[in-house]
Amino acid sequence: MDRFINNRAPRRLVLIFIIMLGISAAAAYIASGKCADIIVTAQIESELSAVGGGSFTGSPDESAVSAGEDILRKYSIRKNMPPELMHSYPHVRHTAFNALFGLMTAVSAIWLIISMREAMSLFRDLEKLRSDCIEAAYDTHASIKMYGEELGTVHRVCESAEILVDRMRNTSSRLTNEQEFLRTFLTDLSHQIKTSLAVVRLNTDMLSELNDLSVERREKLSDEIQLNLDGMEHLVIEAIKLAKLNADAVEYDMKPYSVSELFVNAVKKLSPLLRQKDIVINTALPDDIKLTCDKGWLCEAIENIIKNSADHSECTEISAELTQNPVLTTLSITDNGKGIPQDEIPKLFDRFSSKSQDRTMYSSGLGMSIAQKIVRANNGEIFVYSEPGKGTRFEFVFLTLSKNKL
Repeated sequence: MDRFINNRAPRRLVLIFIIMLGISAAAAYIASGKCADIIVTAQIESELSAVGGGSFTGSPDESAVSAGEDILRKYSIRKNMPPELMHSYPHVRHTAFNALFGLMTAVSAIWLIISMREAMSLFRDLEKLRSDCIEAAYDTHASIKMYGEELGTVHRVCESAEILVDRMRNTSSRLTNEQEFLRTFLTDLSHQIKTSLAVVRLNTDMLSELNDLSVERREKLSDEIQLNLDGMEHLVIEAIKLAKLNADAVEYDMKPYSVSELFVNAVKKLSPLLRQKDIVINTALPDDIKLTCDKGWLCEAIENIIKNSADHSECTEISAELTQNPVLTTLSITDNGKGIPQDEIPKLFDRFSSKSQDRTMYSSGLGMSIAQKIVRANNGEIFVYSEPGKGTRFEFVFLTLSKNKL
């Protein structure tokens, strides 16, 4: 009853049934008149034939009918008289009308029953689908069941609802992960900044309160303040970069560039650090291999990898290799440092992964995470191969597309 009251389709079916009854009544009335005319006319001919000496059984004899007309002409009874004038006409027409209208009503009623049953079955499946959707809205583990015929509309709607629920589930999972990342990121960032702020505040208090400090001591405290301020500035800049990369707010200028040129530019920016640590680096790469990418961002990704190798691997040499085939373009950066334990490799690209047990590993801060996001945004991926005591190899792998070739 609820499905009948709250849906228009069943009420429309009933309305159509009533209209069909009206049409059936009109059609039966017209058809019953035709039938009565035929039947009563046949009765008149039979009676005239009988009066004229014919038989009541079988087809009327024309001569007998003519003879009967001659006998009854004085009573104005003839063969072509209107059938409506006969006393049996109303009864015959009423009988024919009841038979025809009853048949049409029965057919319409059967149609209504079948249609209502199918409509109610359809609404029942839709109500079940509605319940599944409501359950899935509050329970991420709930699923949508398939109702109706396999190729029917309800079944296809169920499939679409299942796709929608999967998308919603994935979106919810990604949102949860992003919230967890944001919470962890802010916690780690605030911890990093608080440490530097504590040093700055302590040194500032010492400079302002202790008047008997030597010039050398004051310069040392000032240098520590400046060093920590530089560290905080670098950290904030890196955090802003990572936030822009995570939000897909970076507009990349994708053009063909020589990979060798990108690597040389990255090494030039890190030359003071490499000289300070006495690290030899090989920049002899083929100049004819080009890649469609954003020059500035990809150069920064290469810088971050080299810088992490220089800062944390205790290496003395960093070498590079560049290869290209019809499928892939690969830039390999290898150091001869102490290597990375296998259980630490999955953590390399985590933010602030220096919280791992080995605090001297490569991934300290945000540089590795930024490098990974830049490479992925330039249609590539970073792979890491390492063993303790045997150094580490980072591979930048890009698909070799036709537009990357000149």
